[in-house]
Amino acid sequence: MRRLLLPFLCAAASVSCSPYVQRPGSGGELMHGPPWEKQYFKHNPAANRSAVQGRGALSGEALQVLARQHAEAYATARPFKNIVIDGLLPQPLALACMRELQAKHEATSFWKTRQTTMGFKRGRGGYPENAEGGAFGLSTARLFDFFQSPRFVAFLKTLTGIRDLMIDRRMFGGGVFSITNGGFLSLHTDFNQHLQCSEKKHRELSTQVPPGCTVATPGWRRINVLLYLNQDWREEWGGSFELWRTDGNYSFLDYYAKVLPQFNRVVIFSVTDTSIHGHLDQINHPLGDTRKSLSFYYYTRDIHDEPLITPLLHESIYMPGHAAKRSKSRWHKMVPRYIIR
Repeated sequence: MRRLLLPFLCAAASVSCSPYVQRPGSGGELMHGPPWEKQYFKHNPAANRSAVQGRGALSGEALQVLARQHAEAYATARPFKNIVIDGLLPQPLALACMRELQAKHEATSFWKTRQTTMGFKRGRGGYPENAEGGAFGLSTARLFDFFQSPRFVAFLKTLTGIRDLMIDRRMFGGGVFSITNGGFLSLHTDFNQHLQCSEKKHRELSTQVPPGCTVATPGWRRINVLLYLNQDWREEWGGSFELWRTDGNYSFLDYYAKVLPQFNRVVIFSVTDTSIHGHLDQINHPLGDTRKSLSFYYYTRDIHDEPLITPLLHESIYMPGHAAKRSKSRWHKMVPRYIIR
């Protein structure tokens, strides 16, 4: 199968590439993307879909049974490989973790806020700062350990068919999030490897690590796991996870599915250059509660088994024009094909 090299990144399917054309000061938004007449987001009425029911058990045996049951569905899911699982964790453990996060809601100095033109979110990061129970509490620390454990990685391998998955012990870009009213994240696909460079400057895409830069992640990003911890969350409160369909040329965008960030709900999906996602319905909780989640990312040393990942190293790629469409009323104006409530 042909290795994907996005046409606006490369002139041809070779290592000879044009500059990575992003809008200056945009935080990663592409200069060019699908024309608006090729973007579809009014599928009235949206059809309802259900999440897969988990087993509420953390044993390796229970996880393997669940993975084998749904591996085929994961491999054929649309708009890209994904699964939504309700009740994966034991209810008391998920509830205890949620309460630990809620207890930190007012501690504004505790959180790290990141605001760009492409998103506004508040988080805490991963290891080592949250590895011990003192940061949030013992239940949250236990979940950190579980999602980084060999038995959970084995579950992901069986579910996704990716055999050499590994964790990121530093959990770069992941960890705990508690996003306040107004928060959003524009439509994007994630970095394939993250580079840390001694100075910020424009650079052309390459398969090689540029001088003055190092790779901060353990390999190629392949799987995202998102755990939501929000009881009785309503669609009009925003923050729903969006999955968009596209092709290897980014010639169109189609709002395919919306997943409400409900309590003890896990979303797992494969990261490629066409796995477009985000949440543009701004958080709008009437009592000021936050959208709480834990994020974990998994990697492989190579990408020989995934033609939808370019070998060119890139950061997150944002779809042009969508950040400006974020709003607290967008949820009933832009309608996907399917909703998992």
